[in-house]
Amino acid sequence: MVIITLAAMLIPDPPHPLEEERCGFAFCEVCNKEAPYTCSACRTTRYCSPRCQSTNWHVHRQSCKTHQKLNEMSTRIAMSPPKRPPLGQCTGCNAKVGEGRRLALCKDCGYQACGSCEPHYSRGTCYCPNSNFGKKYCLMEPRWYHTNGRGRAYSGDRHPETHGQPYPNEMYEPTKRACDNCGLVTKVFKKEYRDPWVWH
Repeated sequence: MVIITLAAMLIPDPPHPLEEERCGFAFCEVCNKEAPYTCSACRTTRYCSPRCQSTNWHVHRQSCKTHQKLNEMSTRIAMSPPKRPPLGQCTGCNAKVGEGRRLALCKDCGYQACGSCEPHYSRGTCYCPNSNFGKKYCLMEPRWYHTNGRGRAYSGDRHPETHGQPYPNEMYEPTKRACDNCGLVTKVFKKEYRDPWVWH
């Protein structure tokens, strides 16, 4: 038997704290100004300030719970390992590749890509969460399509190879530490430079 008190019905839960998350295309749910903050619970609804979030809380409270459940389901799906595709069949377009034709093969997850899918931003991404066909994402400049092939974006450290063109020192954290992806002790990018949208 559930007993709901009058106070519980009249006094709403306080809004969740805001987290700063820069994105060049986000606008406040209330006033349409640039929105550098996102609801820390649902990570979907954006606000320009805690004041706007408080103003909108009575509207956002129900959708917040729905978005949290959807995020949990998406995370579960994105993190569940897919079954290994059959050999000789492109995982990107499901085409069977005959004798003499080449398939790019990821030795870790078994993803196979034919010649037309391999350069594609989506079909050419294997299922590995921290690399693509063995090339670690931490060694590459951030790109929006660095995912596990199922929509889950890579969000770990970055220390891209410079190829003779070093990055400015202000882009790096001040001290060396172990990369959370490959374990190499080196200087890694500051958080704001790991955002793929900074590189456009």
